[in-house]
Amino acid sequence: MNGILPLRTLELSGPPRELGLKHGQALAAEIRGLRRALLTYLARISLFSGALPLYALMVFLGKRFWPNIPIRFQEEIKGVAAGAQVGLGAILLINVLDDLGNNSPRCSSLAAGGNYTADGFYLLGRNLDYPLFTDVMIGLQTLFILEPAQGLPFVSIAWPGYVGVCTGMNRAGVALAQLTAMSRDRSLKGVPAALRFRQSLEGGADVPTAASLILDAPGTIGNNLMLCSSQDAVCLEVSARKGAIRHPERGLLLATNHYQSGSMASLKGRFPPRPPFSTLTSYHFTEAYSRARLARLQELSAGCRLGQEKIREILADPHIANPGTVVSAVFAPGEKKVWLARGAEPPVNRGPFQEIKLWD
Repeated sequence: MNGILPLRTLELSGPPRELGLKHGQALAAEIRGLRRALLTYLARISLFSGALPLYALMVFLGKRFWPNIPIRFQEEIKGVAAGAQVGLGAILLINVLDDLGNNSPRCSSLAAGGNYTADGFYLLGRNLDYPLFTDVMIGLQTLFILEPAQGLPFVSIAWPGYVGVCTGMNRAGVALAQLTAMSRDRSLKGVPAALRFRQSLEGGADVPTAASLILDAPGTIGNNLMLCSSQDAVCLEVSARKGAIRHPERGLLLATNHYQSGSMASLKGRFPPRPPFSTLTSYHFTEAYSRARLARLQELSAGCRLGQEKIREILADPHIANPGTVVSAVFAPGEKKVWLARGAEPPVNRGPFQEIKLWD
């Protein structure tokens, strides 16, 4: 068993600018640490040109998303930058890096309900796997508990400076897990993925409403998005301009990083190459690996009663977790609980899980 990390929690409430200012002020040092990690990596891969030209290019490309970001999120991002006393471009880049890179094809998720759970209520489990910065992401992982002036209160398991949601749940009991899907349909003229998904948690008191909010908003990249309440679960297979909905089969819903819906097959894109200095192998960046994880999820869940402990065990399987697993969580939307892995090294689900009651 690897080491154990204490959980960093930040509670924020108020209008967008105030949310951002409090966020930036509380986590200023950590935000600068993330920026420093990115600059260090860029310096390693840039050879003779140095980090700053590459960083400037990334900030320039990130600003292309700005006109499509909802005003309230623009204000919050500005507030984070002001509170942390860093440039606006740095905070924007933290929030759109996945939209630029689209380089995380290793995540895994399952939702189980009906005959698969003791009480019939759904549970949602997810691994978030990342190709780079794993030590930084594990060390800086933060549980944000937000009560925005507009929309439902929600929690987000994320990082300093991150305003969007890739793993979270709202107070109405809708949980969300974002997984990358390789798609040819990409755009700079959409709402960045994690901000698009945050909108759904703030506005979706049930799974159908949350799904509609996502499908109605223009996107940027391909994603398989799991949405789950105590009574319902869906996987949205989305690209920048198109989407399909998959429903559970007899109470079980599985997702990795390729589209499974026939209507999305024509939009399937190529998997990316392994980035320089990644701790992962080239095989981790292939559709074959995505399909192998899906098959393993099916194998391990077949005929099982899936409580939170069994789901944690499945997600920790060495054929599913990998050296890029920086987040592992199991949500019980009906109980408003999450079990969050606290391992200090990847894969984090080799360490213990902490049970967190989110709301009374």
